[in-house]
Amino acid sequence: MADNVQFVSIETELSAAMQLFDGLEKESPKIRRRLLTGVGTSVKNRAKKQAKQLLKKRSGNLFNSIKRRVVKSGKAVVIDAKARAANQVFYGYALAEGSKIVAKNEPYLHFKIEDKWVRVHEVQLPTKDYIVQPANKYLGSVEYRQQLDRLIQKEVDKLEKKGIVINR
Repeated sequence: MADNVQFVSIETELSAAMQLFDGLEKESPKIRRRLLTGVGTSVKNRAKKQAKQLLKKRSGNLFNSIKRRVVKSGKAVVIDAKARAANQVFYGYALAEGSKIVAKNEPYLHFKIEDKWVRVHEVQLPTKDYIVQPANKYLGSVEYRQQLDRLIQKEVDKLEKKGIVINR
């Protein structure tokens, strides 16, 4: 995984929807990107909702780092959390996958839990899947299908407004 972050690449099955737009070579890539953007935004919002329930709110860096982006090819959208600590280390992946943190330059790790300082050789972070599991659950839901239908209808309306006829 690039940049050590947990991500889900959504290559949602748009072939049936895109058949509606066959013959519109000029418009087709734009429509696909807009559909993926809409789907990605919905999945990102679902992941953020799950993150609120799983993660303790501290600085908000992790929550705010959950983003979506459509890949250059326009065939997938990626949801990831590239949260960085002050030392520029990505920690979103470590929290999502669970990780073992070992003291490197010192014999102990030193950190504060509530009002008490702790010294340990290593820490095992538990797995907190706040992106992949919520994304997959959403993509299998009726709510997702309804959102996709709304996005498709919006594209059809745009084309009709431009005077482009769709053969349904």
